[in-house]
Amino acid sequence: MTWIDLGSPVPRARVVPYELVRWPTGEIKRLPIGPTPQNRSYEQVLGSRQTQRDFRELGDEQLGKLLWQACRSRESWPSPYGFDLEHRATPSAGAIHPIHMVLHLPGDRRWWLYQPQGHYLVEICGATQLLEGLLLHSAELLECSQAVHILFVAEPGKTLAKYQDGCSLIWRDAGALLAIIALTAHAHGLNFCPLGITGEPWASKLADQGKLIGVGLGLLGASP
Repeated sequence: MTWIDLGSPVPRARVVPYELVRWPTGEIKRLPIGPTPQNRSYEQVLGSRQTQRDFRELGDEQLGKLLWQACRSRESWPSPYGFDLEHRATPSAGAIHPIHMVLHLPGDRRWWLYQPQGHYLVEICGATQLLEGLLLHSAELLECSQAVHILFVAEPGKTLAKYQDGCSLIWRDAGALLAIIALTAHAHGLNFCPLGITGEPWASKLADQGKLIGVGLGLLGASP
């Protein structure tokens, strides 16, 4: 067994401001906001959640409600790091939230970036070609054209602006986000399946070298 030591994170003695990735964006897709379903209690969700590998197509209203409850930004405020800090449902080291969610919707060749502060999707121009290999690789593991593919993409520079040896924090952030989505999906009566792949080497092609890195991929859909 080989264990990769990522070091023990500590806050930097000096602030290192970071310039955020500029995404090449196109069309905007507004997501609905509505009351979240209360089909199960918290105890029932924890006691009955299981990974499901069968899906049917998800409606915009179902997707919007899940993202609103699990992923939206509830509050943001300025920081000296070059970007806003945020409160979301998911815990994040330093309130930094370095994980982006990039979605591929059934019947649509494009990929969409979820914007938590405005609760909408924005098209990522050029991503169709860059991530074509990822879709093929994902289908080799689990073929499901009816599922929403959620690619988790880390922007390490955000976390590393505050923390030295902060790479393990990024992986913990990704795991926390995945878990919140899995529990929320089950509470909404939806199916969610995280795959074992990270999304590399395709995800990092969405920006200049080293700016972005794939840290996971999951499938989301309605229950058949």
